[in-house]
Amino acid sequence: MRKLSLFLFVLLYVQQVAAQIYYQPYSFQQYHRYGKAVYGEAGTHTAVKPFVVGKQLDSVYDIVPRDSSRGWLHRKLFQEHLIEVRKDDHRFYADFLPDFVVGRQTGTNSKTLWTNSRGVQAGLSVKDNFNLYFNFFETQARFPTHIDSTATALGGLPGQGFSKNLENHEYDWMNTTVHMSYRVSDGFQVELAYDKLHIGDGYRSMLLSDNPYNFTYAKFSGQKKRFQYNSVWAYMLDRRNPRVQLLENQQSVRLGNASKYAAFQYIDYLASDKLTVGLFHSLIWSRYSEDNTKKVNGGLGLNVKYQPWDKYMFYGQMFADDLSKISFNKDRDRRTAYQLGARAFDVFAVNNLNITAEFNQAAPYTYQHSNNRINHSNDGEPLAHPNGANFREILGIATYRWKRVDLYGQTMFARYGTDPSATANFGGDIFKSQQPAGGFRIGQGQAIDLFYNELRVAYVLNPKYNLRWELGLINRQQKPLSGGDRVNANIFTIGLRSSFRTFQTEY
Repeated sequence: MRKLSLFLFVLLYVQQVAAQIYYQPYSFQQYHRYGKAVYGEAGTHTAVKPFVVGKQLDSVYDIVPRDSSRGWLHRKLFQEHLIEVRKDDHRFYADFLPDFVVGRQTGTNSKTLWTNSRGVQAGLSVKDNFNLYFNFFETQARFPTHIDSTATALGGLPGQGFSKNLENHEYDWMNTTVHMSYRVSDGFQVELAYDKLHIGDGYRSMLLSDNPYNFTYAKFSGQKKRFQYNSVWAYMLDRRNPRVQLLENQQSVRLGNASKYAAFQYIDYLASDKLTVGLFHSLIWSRYSEDNTKKVNGGLGLNVKYQPWDKYMFYGQMFADDLSKISFNKDRDRRTAYQLGARAFDVFAVNNLNITAEFNQAAPYTYQHSNNRINHSNDGEPLAHPNGANFREILGIATYRWKRVDLYGQTMFARYGTDPSATANFGGDIFKSQQPAGGFRIGQGQAIDLFYNELRVAYVLNPKYNLRWELGLINRQQKPLSGGDRVNANIFTIGLRSSFRTFQTEY
């Protein structure tokens, strides 16, 4: 209560600042469009997302300027938020967010697909320094087979939390996001949220990504000259382990999912107008620990961004469980993950054509821990890459917008190693804790090649809340290297969609 009172005191009495702040819900596709607006300014900190910035980015790609002469229905469908209030000292908006999709999967397994989602969002900015954002979704859906398999293994929908009807794969769930921020001064900002975080400039993050479902956190960020500091203190759930009560001379009693805690520190340094270097440190712990000698799990990371020209950028990451695990020797216990990538904006002088190419890999047993309650995960999902570890991946993404037509294309190839039995541990499943004495080559175990290609074509009705008609095409091929059945899926979807949420399903 004392900490809460102090925070409320700051909200009420601290001196206001000049620049208004805005929360920008994170999705890679939308942030890809922000590229020129964000990366066009030399010497900016861009690694930590979602952005809470001093200018509106949702108007960067407005298709048409606001025209007050048009009728109310036309403006609400094509130009404005459903409810919008603009005053000198505050701004408020609210929207209804439909996601109505039908589709079909053919190939190895055939099934009808559909999504029936009703959502709302609201945002409030007050007196130039306070911002509150909220959304809520209630959904029923049938998804492609590879998502069914992942949901069964996780005990919940990937990226979206608990769902009913996991057994028959007709999902029914609710989820929400809440984000509150207050700019104390030009150099210090406080955020309280039930949201996702992403550190890095790539589609994936090997440090902390938007892959798992939301978790509760407090974030303190500051900026002084060329340094930016981010301190995140998080409360997470542990779906894989029950919360137990130890009673004298009695068996433990299940009380729901256990909890875990994390502290993430990230310092970003503008070494020059072209080079940015960031240092990452993580600590994860749990009060529900079966091993009293191993209560804390630490990790170290590096994030680098180099922008030699205005419209071209290179980036990379490295993560290791500790300093002793940093190695390039494939025969050593090198629990290290890497990322290398490049991005280009307005490619071939075509306005709004943006391209990303990226390579990711994680050695076996990276992100694991001998006490699996404190591995690198939240709510039963990896905090970094959705494949966990023991994989290599290369992917390419292109986005293009012309007037109201919006295109998204992605291709990916990955090779990863899985466990041929429930008792085996070849280093890909981060929730296993008993590591064998040897074997550290990427792809060890049952090696699988995965090919994933996706195309989305949309006609954007309203860019304010991304209301659009969207056609989606996916081809997914999964081939075991040591023999076995090849799985091929062709997925077709069409629907009326909105919101800026995206979920990583290329696994």
